[in-house]
Amino acid sequence: MTADRDRAQVYAAEIAAFDGTDLEAVVGFDAVAAAIDDVVTGDWWPGSVVKVREMRADARSSNARCGDGEHTTISIAAPQATIATAAHELAHALVGIDAGHGPRYRCAHLDAVAAITNRTRSTGRGDVHVEQLRAAYAAAGLTIATRDWPPPNPGAAIAL
Repeated sequence: MTADRDRAQVYAAEIAAFDGTDLEAVVGFDAVAAAIDDVVTGDWWPGSVVKVREMRADARSSNARCGDGEHTTISIAAPQATIATAAHELAHALVGIDAGHGPRYRCAHLDAVAAITNRTRSTGRGDVHVEQLRAAYAAAGLTIATRDWPPPNPGAAIAL
């Protein structure tokens, strides 16, 4: 893997896009695991099999790790048990860890935000969150690759 030189800029863009929103609210491991499971077992997910585990109580940072090429393990730390963290780690699972936080990762990140906010219906504002992140990436001068997987499904309509 080459140096992940865009990592700090991606983290800053996430803060710019999501700080103070419902995506950054700590909702707990069970809610994050359920949101991830909803995405990866849905009809869109084009990535690897994803396993989710809770990290030890003193862990401060979540991560995604590739297993045997067939699966990715997402580990969630309690202080980062947010929907934003779930989307971040799902993007790694979609494009692989070797993509770092580069243009391909950023494309996957936008799709993961769309997929997870549409599946969880946390606000009914998934498109707003995607556009906030896209604008934050643009403001940071970060490019977004062209998608080479199907676009996420917008989710089923909610019957009133």
